[in-house]
Amino acid sequence: MKVIVKLFVSVLFYFSSVSAQEGWFWQNPLPQGNDLEDVFVFDANTVIAVGRVGTVIKTTDGGNNWKVQHNAGGTTITTILRSVYFADANTGWAVGTGGTILRTSDGGTTWSSQTSGTTNDLESVYFTDGDTGWAVGIIGTILKTTDGGTTWSPQTSGTTPFVFLNSVYFTDGDTGWAVGSGGTILKTSDGGT
Repeated sequence: MKVIVKLFVSVLFYFSSVSAQEGWFWQNPLPQGNDLEDVFVFDANTVIAVGRVGTVIKTTDGGNNWKVQHNAGGTTITTILRSVYFADANTGWAVGTGGTILRTSDGGTTWSSQTSGTTNDLESVYFTDGDTGWAVGIIGTILKTTDGGTTWSPQTSGTTPFVFLNSVYFTDGDTGWAVGSGGTILKTSDGGT
């Protein structure tokens, strides 16, 4: 009987040492604990959320399991990502502090930086198709792209420097709204021109 107990303990010890991880790793809350700022829902099962310290997390099983995705062109994202939007299942953008604009073409697995031309914090992003989109932010910042984000052009908001634009939404390529501080509501019927 002692031989069986010793054998059982030895086997148990062996398997526990084989599966042990070295160093520190995140335990709770899983999969991470950074504040989240925005979410994009593809369908009942697939969701991406973004947030502080460049957090990008994705679920493909309705939220039962989440995978952390921090890869931006091989570097770790460290800014606060405020907003995320996808034009289709693969192509999406995230915007955030310091004029950060990231683009993915593989459903959020990897992200690459795009040049925004501003250091102003960006608070919201919206695309009407895979090419045409807008990003808005502090100090009345409005940016537009017509080439999928390769280049971004500033648009005049007509606001004072003290207005922060917090959200943008378009119903088509011409008609859109941006809202922000102090009850600001902006509307365009010519694509932001």
